Amino acid sequence: MDAPLRLRLLYTGAIAGDLALLPRLYSFIQGLRAESRLPALLLDLGGSCSDTAWHCRDTGGRSTLIVLDGMGYHAANVAGTLDREARDKLAPQVTMALVDEARDWVCDLPGIHTCLRVGLRPPDDVDCLRISLSPAERARVHGKVLRLQAIHAGQVGEAEVELRGGLALISAEIHTMPPDTPPNPSIAGTVEFVEAEARYFAKQARQTRTI
Repeated sequence: MDAPLRLRLLYTGAIAGDLALLPRLYSFIQGLRAESRLPALLLDLGGSCSDTAWHCRDTGGRSTLIVLDGMGYHAANVAGTLDREARDKLAPQVTMALVDEARDWVCDLPGIHTCLRVGLRPPDDVDCLRISLSPAERARVHGKVLRLQAIHAGQVGEAEVELRGGLALISAEIHTMPPDTPPNPSIAGTVEFVEAEARYFAKQARQTRTI
């Protein structure tokens, strides 16, 4: 009998443009990753940017997503964060998938001979692991689609699923980042770069308006 295929999911959400949070969040995620040898997907459930954050306004919602890409995320829900033009502009610049109501993502993980699809729309493929990036009240499998519990900034959700003749949720947990978590220097540098780029965009926009 074949051994069950298991996959681990780590996810965030509702970051709302808090770039200062991300270097510490990366350190926390890395610690969680080290706790298991299971293949893992790193996902964001959306709300990565907010109009209350200056860099989000000046980059059209791209700023936080660029940092998440540098943190090794596989996919992010950009519905309500990027409009079509902004998404099309950012997509070639990042390696993570930008998912919204109209766009899914399909990938194959090494060692798991199963199509993985992350998206907001339930796909038709019966042999795919289906994960919705639309936050839910609780983690559960519903209609053969895995839905993940909504979380706050500074939290990391974790779910483990098993695939063999179907989809089963083995465990689900929410981790809160300790306040003394040290920042990762590399991600701190990425944040500084993104903020500098945002200031440049803002300056260029102001100069264009005065011409």
